[in-house]
Amino acid sequence: MPWKNGGGTTLEVAIHPPGAASAGFQWRVSIAEIEKDGPFSTFPGIDRTLVVLAGSGMRLTGLRDEPVDLRLYDLVAFAGEAEVESRLRDGPTRDLNVMTRRGALRAEVRVVRSEGIAWSGAAAYVCHAVSGSCACVAGDSTFDVHEAHTLVCDAPRFAVDAADGAVAVVARIAA
Repeated sequence: MPWKNGGGTTLEVAIHPPGAASAGFQWRVSIAEIEKDGPFSTFPGIDRTLVVLAGSGMRLTGLRDEPVDLRLYDLVAFAGEAEVESRLRDGPTRDLNVMTRRGALRAEVRVVRSEGIAWSGAAAYVCHAVSGSCACVAGDSTFDVHEAHTLVCDAPRFAVDAADGAVAVVARIAA
């Protein structure tokens, strides 16, 4: 979906509950293509974590006293009601956003490179393969998640192996 300010587009990867509007979701995962400098949309009552997936990154103002510089695979967590402005470093940038309703859920987001991670006890898990392929174990099932694809699931336990130089962004969404 194109942004109202014309600065980019957002692909909604997953939302819970399914079909929820921006005012009613419990959690949401999306990928944004940022094409030019400008303000971020605000999401009052939502906690956000943003990870740069491609491009030269950006400088964000409005989060802290000093600007926050983000480059490839950097992440930043912030309140959705913050009035954030972005300035692209050198051309378009792609990022992944994980958003959770404050007080109901929280997200733990990590960039996994050439190592694994194992979690349990969550409402949902997300694995986005940024480069290469990842092996994901959700409960008793194993899935290969290929570059530029995302696995979203609920399971009693979840593990990701990002071997052979693969890079993945993984999230654990829990109460």
